[in-house]
Amino acid sequence: MKSKLKLAILMILLFCTGCSVENNNDISILNQNQSVDATEEATKPEVPEGAIADESGDFVYAGKLQPIGNSETGYMQIPLGYTEVQSEDVLNTFSGMVQYCDATGVNMITLGHYEDISYQVLAENRRYALEEQEEIEGLSGSIVTVAGYHALQLYCHHTDGIFLTSWMIEDPKNSEDCYFMEFEFDSDHQNILACSSTFQTVQDYKKSQKEQEIQE
Repeated sequence: MKSKLKLAILMILLFCTGCSVENNNDISILNQNQSVDATEEATKPEVPEGAIADESGDFVYAGKLQPIGNSETGYMQIPLGYTEVQSEDVLNTFSGMVQYCDATGVNMITLGHYEDISYQVLAENRRYALEEQEEIEGLSGSIVTVAGYHALQLYCHHTDGIFLTSWMIEDPKNSEDCYFMEFEFDSDHQNILACSSTFQTVQDYKKSQKEQEIQE
């Protein structure tokens, strides 16, 4: 029930705040931390054979994976054992979104797609929604590449120690549309962020499936 409520609140915040934000691409928080120095020499964890790592190489996940997504939300791989938490009512209301969590109900992954909302506007809406929550601390943003796609990233943590990372991803097929990917996790499950590297847009997923069929 808690997970279903989280999804409903998330969607209400995204859509309601969107009503007051103009499409001016003003992602003000990104001015605080726009990019990461590519020449920065940091020790990255080794990636074992068969494991996945995120774009930065900071997070590595070596567990078993399962596919999620559909022809609206795009596709990605997430840890095996995570289950879908949407109720039928929520699914009918927000058909362009899927959400999964582990057995604790704390570690959650959300994937969605929005039409007629650019990734810049969605990022601004999400930033505003997070700023309105008293339990949110350390909110920062950056311009990033995730799974090879251009995106805006927001990062913060809750006062109870739960972390949240969101990506608003430009839809390469139509710049006026965007994808949404969000991870909520505790400190023991930060490596699930590696799953972000498996994201594919609907168009790229179909292309990869065709290539696979040809090879077979």
